[in-house]
Amino acid sequence: MIKGNPCKVTEVSTAKPGKHGSAKVILKGKDILTAKVYECTFHAGDMVDAPIVKRTEYTLLNIDENTVELLDNQGEVKSDVNLPEAEHLKEIANGIKRIFEEGKKECLITVIKCMEKEVCTEVREGGEV
Repeated sequence: MIKGNPCKVTEVSTAKPGKHGSAKVILKGKDILTAKVYECTFHAGDMVDAPIVKRTEYTLLNIDENTVELLDNQGEVKSDVNLPEAEHLKEIANGIKRIFEEGKKECLITVIKCMEKEVCTEVREGGEV
């Protein structure tokens, strides 16, 4: 967690201890939901919060305007996930629409859930329909 955002750390650098305290660690990370880059400085001994991220793969059943209807491995239907609208996820949204419209193969979507937010992050073709 960097500045309250769930991030994947992309860069770590350290600063040597000075006359006013311990060494510093500078973390740079990319938000896993929005792709924004954040930077934060911590003392070398500080504890850093880590977000709890759940990754689940679903089968696409239907697209209703901007909402996707998904089926999990237990046969439960989930219909509260939106198609990705963020600029860095446009390719995912286009892939979902393309595979669904072709209708030849099942569309498998990976959804990550973090801090009560859910985002479609990956799409791939499954077996023949």
